[in-house]
Amino acid sequence: MTTPTPPAERARRSTRRSHRRDARRLAPFRLAGGTLVVWLLLAVASVSWWPVYRDDSMIVAAVTAIVFGTLVALVGAVLRLPLVVVAIATVAAFTLAGVPAAVPGQANGVLPTGPGLLALFAGVALGWKQLVTISLPVGSYEALLVPYFVTLLVATVTAVSVATRASRQELASIPALVLFAVGVVVGPSRLDTSIVTAVVLVAIALVWALTVRHARRAVAVATTIGSAVPIARSVVRPALVGTGTIVAAAVVATGLGLVAPPGNERTVARTDVVKPFDPRDYVSPLSGFRAYEERSAAGTAQLRVTGLPENGFVRIATLDTYDGVVYRVGGSDGSSASGTFERVPTSVDVRGVTGTRVRVGVTVDGYSGVWLPTVGDLERVEFTGADADDERGSFFYNGSTQTGAVVGGVRDGTAYDLTAVVPDQPTDAQLEAARPGSAAVPTVRDVPDAVRETVEATTDADASSGAKLVAVIQALKRNGYVSHGVGDDRMSRSGHGADRIQELLTSPLMIGDQEQYAAAAALMADELGFPARVVMGFTAGGDSGSAGASASGGTTTFRGSDVTARIEVDTAQWGWVMLNPNPSVREIPNEQQQTPQPVTRPETVVPPPAVDQQDQDQQAPPQSDRNTPPVQPLWLQILLAALPWVLGALGLIALVLLPFGVIVLLKRIRRRRRRRAPTRRGRIVGAWDEYRDALLDRGHDVAGSATRRETVAGAPGEGGTGLAALADRAVFGPSDVDQVAADRMWSATDDAVGTLRAGRTRRERFRTAVSLRSLRGPDRPRGTTGQGSARRGDYDGRRPDERRGRPSEDRGRP
Repeated sequence: MTTPTPPAERARRSTRRSHRRDARRLAPFRLAGGTLVVWLLLAVASVSWWPVYRDDSMIVAAVTAIVFGTLVALVGAVLRLPLVVVAIATVAAFTLAGVPAAVPGQANGVLPTGPGLLALFAGVALGWKQLVTISLPVGSYEALLVPYFVTLLVATVTAVSVATRASRQELASIPALVLFAVGVVVGPSRLDTSIVTAVVLVAIALVWALTVRHARRAVAVATTIGSAVPIARSVVRPALVGTGTIVAAAVVATGLGLVAPPGNERTVARTDVVKPFDPRDYVSPLSGFRAYEERSAAGTAQLRVTGLPENGFVRIATLDTYDGVVYRVGGSDGSSASGTFERVPTSVDVRGVTGTRVRVGVTVDGYSGVWLPTVGDLERVEFTGADADDERGSFFYNGSTQTGAVVGGVRDGTAYDLTAVVPDQPTDAQLEAARPGSAAVPTVRDVPDAVRETVEATTDADASSGAKLVAVIQALKRNGYVSHGVGDDRMSRSGHGADRIQELLTSPLMIGDQEQYAAAAALMADELGFPARVVMGFTAGGDSGSAGASASGGTTTFRGSDVTARIEVDTAQWGWVMLNPNPSVREIPNEQQQTPQPVTRPETVVPPPAVDQQDQDQQAPPQSDRNTPPVQPLWLQILLAALPWVLGALGLIALVLLPFGVIVLLKRIRRRRRRRAPTRRGRIVGAWDEYRDALLDRGHDVAGSATRRETVAGAPGEGGTGLAALADRAVFGPSDVDQVAADRMWSATDDAVGTLRAGRTRRERFRTAVSLRSLRGPDRPRGTTGQGSARRGDYDGRRPDERRGRPSEDRGRP
C-alpha cells in the first residue's frame, strides 16, 4: 500500500510547480530579451570589420547573417532540437543565403548559382588568406565577404542559442567578443577601429552578465523559500550599482586610450603572412634600361596615354634597395615596406595625399613586362582590355612606392583607366629648406667612395641639408653629359653597379645616361641623410630633351627613347619629392679640350672589356620577363570549363542529402547502443524502445506516460502485444532474464518493425526513416516519466523500484 504524502511535502511540490509555470510564462521574455542583447553585441562587434570592407554590401551581409542565424537558433530553442540538427540547419541557411549576401556577383537575383556555391564554399577555406593578402578596403570583391558572413552567422546561431537555452545566458557574449577580435586580426595594420568601440562592447557584456546573474539568484531564492522576491531590491538595484561601476571604469579606460593611443602600426595577420607576389623573383627593370634606347626600340611606340597632365610622368617601378650591383624593388629579405605587394579589390586609400586628382587612360602598344605603368598615387584601376578579368585578378600594388605589377605580365592590347592623385611638388627655392624625412628604406650597401667625395666637393659644409641636396643635383646637371652608348654615341658603359658609379664620378668627363645619374643622385641623397629611391618611367623627351613622345588629340604616345629614371627623396615638410638629376643633351667635348687635372700618372681612357660590350649587346629586351603559357588541349579546356558546374551540382546534392544522412546515422548509433547494453535486461528494454520509436516515426501517437500495453493499443503492424508483455516480464519479473530471452526479444522486434513497413510506398518509407519524432521522444507532461520513456538509465539493468530507492522486500508490491 502506498504511503500517503505529508501535507508539507505536497505544499512544497505545489510551490515548485507554480514557479515552473511562472518560468514557462517568462520564456517568451527570455527569448526576446536575450535575442535583442545578442543583436546589440553583434552589431557593436561588427564595427571592427568595417575598415576591411567599407561598403554597403557588408551591411547587407550582416543583416542577412543575423536574421537567418536568429531564425535557426530560435527554431532550435522552441522545438528543443539537438545540436546536430541545429548545425545542419545552419549549413543549410549558409547555402541558401550565402551567395546573394556574400558573393553577390555570382547570384541570380536572390537565388544561388553553381559557380556562386563553388566560390562560397571555397571562400570558407581560402577566403581568409586572400583577405589578409589584399589591400583594404575590399568591398564586395570576388568572394571576400564570405569570411565575415560565415563568422557572423556562426556567432549569431551560437550566441542566440546560448542566450535562449543555456542556464547561464551571459556566456552568449563570448561569440560577439570573438567576432570583434577576428575583425581586428584581419583588419588593417593601423588602428582604424576606435578604442571606444572595444570599451563599449566589453561594457555591454559585463552589464548583461551582472543583470542576468542577479536575476538568476533572485529566481533561485524565490524557488527555495516559496515566495516572491522584490525585483527592485534583488535585481534592479544591484544591477544599477554594478552598471555605474562598469561605466566609470569604461570612461577611465577610454580616456587613457585617447590620451596615450597605441602606435599607428601594429602586428596583425596581414603583416606576417607570406605574400603571393614577391618582387625579388623578377629582374630589376632598371637593369634593362638600355634596351629601350637600342635603335630597334627607341622609335617604337610603347604606351598611348590620354588625360596625362602637362610634363606628366608615367611610373614603371620604384626601386629602393641597392646592393652595390643593382637597384631593385623590395628589400634584400623582402621584409621592407616596398617588398609587400597586395591585391587591390576596389581602391587604394589616398587620404592625406595633397595634389591634383587625374583620370588617365593607358593602352599598351610595344611595352611588356610584369610592372604596370601608373601615374601619381594610384587610387583606382579599371582594366578594360580583352583580358580584363584575368588582369584584374593578377594585379598587385605597393602603396608605399606606388608600384603596380601584373603577374604574368602586361602585353600589347592591355588597356586600363587610372584614377590617381599627382602630389604637389616644392620649388627649388623651397627645397633648399627641406629637412630629411623619417621614411624607412633598406640600407644601401657597397657604396663607392666617390659618392662621399663628390658630395663633399660640391656642397658647402655649413649649408643646410636641403641646400646640399639642391647643390649635388645641380652639379650632376651642370657637369654631366648624356650618352646611351648606342650607334654613334660616345662610349658609355651600361649598368649602375658600384664600379660604374665610381667611374662616372671620377672620369675627366662625366658621361652616362639616366640610369647612372639617377643611381648616383640617390646614393648622394642618402649620404646627405635623405631617404632616397630611384624611379623608372616614361616622360616626354626622356628627361634629355631628345625628340620622342608625340601628342595628338589629347593622347600622348611614348616611345622607347622616352624612358627615363629619376629619384624621390623623403622630406619632413612635403613627404616624397621627385627630383630630376639628369643633364640635358648637349655636345660632348673631346677630352683633350678639358683642363688637365693634376694626377700622379698619365690619364688614359681604358676601353671597356669586350665581355661588357657583349653583355650590353645581348641585354634582354624589356619583354624578356613575360612567359607565354602553353596552349592547353581542347579536351582539357572543356573539362576545366565544366568542372565548376559539376562540382557545384554535386556539392548542392550533398548538402541536400546531408541532413537526412545525419538523421539515419543518429538512429543507427542509437540502435547499436541499445543492442549492446551492458545487461540482458537493458538489451530487452532497448529492443522495446526501438519498437516504440518505430511507431513514433510511423506516425502512431504515443503518450509519454503510457504503459507498454497502452502504447501498442491500436498500433499498426503485428507483434506489438507480445513485445510489450515480454518487456514487462523482463523489467518487473522476479528473476533475471537470460541471453536467449534478450536475443528472442530483438528478433521479435525486427519482425514487428518489418511489419510496420509492409504495404507502404517508397516515399512513405523514406519519410519514416528520416522522421525526427523518435529523436525528440514522445510527448509527456512536464515532470512525468512513463514506462516507455527512453532515458540512458533505462539500459543500466536496474528495475524501476531500485532506481527509486525502494527496499528489496517491497519489490513485489504494486
